Amino acid sequence: MARHPAQARPLEDEAGLDLVEVPAAVVCAVCGRPDCVGCATDETTHPSGIVAIVPWERPTGGWLGRLWSTSRLATVNGEAFFAALPEGDVAPALAFAVAAELAAASGLALIATVGFAAVSPAGLWLLLDPGFLSLAGTASAWGVPALAGVMVGLHVLHGLGLDVGARRHGSGRRGRGLRFGLYACGWDLVTTPLGVALTALTGGPAAAMRAVPLGLSIPARAARAYLRGIHRLDDAGAKRAARSAVALALAVALTLAVVAGAAMLASFTR
Repeated sequence: MARHPAQARPLEDEAGLDLVEVPAAVVCAVCGRPDCVGCATDETTHPSGIVAIVPWERPTGGWLGRLWSTSRLATVNGEAFFAALPEGDVAPALAFAVAAELAAASGLALIATVGFAAVSPAGLWLLLDPGFLSLAGTASAWGVPALAGVMVGLHVLHGLGLDVGARRHGSGRRGRGLRFGLYACGWDLVTTPLGVALTALTGGPAAAMRAVPLGLSIPARAARAYLRGIHRLDDAGAKRAARSAVALALAVALTLAVVAGAAMLASFTR
């Protein structure tokens, strides 16, 4: 497929090469028709012919590569990514979120196990004990998916809260908060120890050091960029809407935690 000459500005990080501006129209390089979905290649992902700017939603490449590329893009170039986040299906975004959080939670479990063995004199012997390994396996089988589910839920609450906050502060535009929250799960993969280690292997120690503080800074920066780019709020309105989103997400999360805790306590006291 050949695109009209609307070229994207280069981004600072190599991950930014995956983020391109969506062209006004797309024509086939073989037949020249704008409605052709591709005579010789499967480059597009939508019937409209629009090229996906989210690597995860592209049909080419292995899913692991697309997972890592999208996670890096949403983290290292998060402001540009979320400011131009396109509309789309929820299903692929949900699949991305689950895969990213499972990988991040598995990495935390693995690093915690290795760290325990390294710092505790008895840790190495416990790792050789079949009974302990069985217990650890059972705990991981329940704990990793549970942690992943909680993190996906928190990101979704934040994303939906951004749309609520935007409407409260003057936006009349259609939001994409659910997709924002799901793709924001990539932050957890890149900024957890597993992601930092992968960044060091692929980009060197300097890139890994730059990725570490992004876990603290990218949520606020990406949220404001999303509110400015998608909801067209000014800087002041974006900041207020972002604060409202955080407050709303925390309130809902705390409420759900209290309800879940009360339900568990009631089941134990029966």
